[in-house]
Amino acid sequence: MKILISILLLTHAILHLMGVVKAVHEDFLPTLSRSINKLEGILWLTSAVLIFIADVYFLMASNYWPILAIIGAILSQFLITLNWQDAKYGTILNLLILGISFPALT
Repeated sequence: MKILISILLLTHAILHLMGVVKAVHEDFLPTLSRSINKLEGILWLTSAVLIFIADVYFLMASNYWPILAIIGAILSQFLITLNWQDAKYGTILNLLILGISFPALT
């Protein structure tokens, strides 16, 4: 189960990097319905880093991983609402992350 949770967190963090690349290279993923500005790209990167660090802390059995995962998932969901047409399925991953992280706070 630990490996599955780690893969979930890592996959979600990597998917956020698409938003970062799209902010820097506007011609990347031309099928996306809207462009992403630099500030939004920084927020995508911040969310990716938070979730990645949460994954590292999870693997290290640190008590801080759920807090980082929750903050990262909330920021991620905010960004998903801005890009709903293209990123709506990320909500499923965020719900899974929140469902795993909140019980781990105790």
